[in-house]
Amino acid sequence: MEIEDLEIINKVALTWFNLLFNRKEIYEQKKNLAIKSLMESLSLTAQYMQSLLDDPDSQSRDTERDLSQKWSDTSILVKPYDADLAERCFFKGVYWSNRNRFTEAEIIEKRMKLHHVESDVSKALKSI
Repeated sequence: MEIEDLEIINKVALTWFNLLFNRKEIYEQKKNLAIKSLMESLSLTAQYMQSLLDDPDSQSRDTERDLSQKWSDTSILVKPYDADLAERCFFKGVYWSNRNRFTEAEIIEKRMKLHHVESDVSKALKSI
């Protein structure tokens, strides 16, 4: 085997190593974006719900549409890592587009309560 052949093999090996390393790094970056989106969705929802408790007249269809979109976007980001949690995020998006869509029993059954999602985010953070 000639030196030129070894150089080519070395370049190919380095290219493969870089591709594998970058793939893992990209996976971790996307996972972190999904967790960040979950945390933002939870925070925005908790803040809005607290404002409703403080002043029921502060209900805002614009805020609820924004929450619906945020939860829908979050469900897409979470799907590759936890399909069950992604489905619950999707249903939270549906809920905020129409708050009368689910009964309280359905919300509990689908584990859509904030504390359910918070628990899953906590587990995800521990697994990193």
